[in-house]
Amino acid sequence: MKITLILYSWLVCTLLGCLWGTAQARKLHLGNCVVNIHTHELRHHFQHIRQAMISGDDHKSIRLLRKDMMHNLQVTETCCFLKQLLHFYMDKVFISFTSGNSLHRRTTSVLANSFLGISKDLRACHAKTQCECTEGVRLKLAGIQTMYEKLDHAEAAVKAIGELDSLFEWIESFQNH
Repeated sequence: MKITLILYSWLVCTLLGCLWGTAQARKLHLGNCVVNIHTHELRHHFQHIRQAMISGDDHKSIRLLRKDMMHNLQVTETCCFLKQLLHFYMDKVFISFTSGNSLHRRTTSVLANSFLGISKDLRACHAKTQCECTEGVRLKLAGIQTMYEKLDHAEAAVKAIGELDSLFEWIESFQNH
């Protein structure tokens, strides 16, 4: 009986340890700014709607979030770029998104709230002048917004949400810096 209890306790502790590792935030270095982002959680929520967003994208030939554009940012520009891109998603994309599917609405709400939390951390870095906002960052974001504005707002929102994979991949690339 005592051995069974010990084995059961060990199993529970091991399982909780594994779950803790996936639930922890990843410390990301964006230039001089260090933020904790739950990338695993973001991906987990996004997976619930990913396929619907990709299949609902009627403008597959257009890319809002080009990987080369994000990867060509200077390290010092990454904090500002992410801060402004998250605000774009919160102010334009998630607000414009409409769906009759309650799972899609709940998931985008969770993602928007997560983006808000990350934005608060980035705003703190910006206040400490650890975020460098250059003309290059402003031009890149203006390009994204211009492409977005050319599309119908509902279709643009589906497209932008469907491209979150690219954003998450870019964010995760800072885990090893």
